[in-house]
Amino acid sequence: MPCVRLSTLAHGSVLFVGMANARPLALIIEDNPASAEALAFILSDWGADVVHAQDGAEAKAVIAPRLDDLNWIITDFHLGDGADGISVVKRLSRAAPQARVLVLSGSFHGRATTAADLAGYEVMQKPARAEAIVAWLERA
Repeated sequence: MPCVRLSTLAHGSVLFVGMANARPLALIIEDNPASAEALAFILSDWGADVVHAQDGAEAKAVIAPRLDDLNWIITDFHLGDGADGISVVKRLSRAAPQARVLVLSGSFHGRATTAADLAGYEVMQKPARAEAIVAWLERA
């Protein structure tokens, strides 16, 4: 079995999970460490390299060297006190238009769904089931 590399940021969040060989690349933008870890596990188990950021500034910094390789962006809608996930992804998508976007939200009042629909992004309610995330990854 190939070895998995794990790197962490100074504050302890997972930055990169990947295999030594080329695999599809996913960016997770999630400010909740437990949610980010669960998503990273699902994605890496499925076969993707995973880069994690807690907010927009960190996302831009960690993905910049690999923008051309980016296949998927999965973002939480509510990212703490900063910009919402859709605003962050809109900026990133200009540099990586090939990346498909999935917005996750634990809110049931519909703001995330409306904003995602207007941006042309798919949305899933949290907690999203692993099977639903994998099905989303496998859709062309």
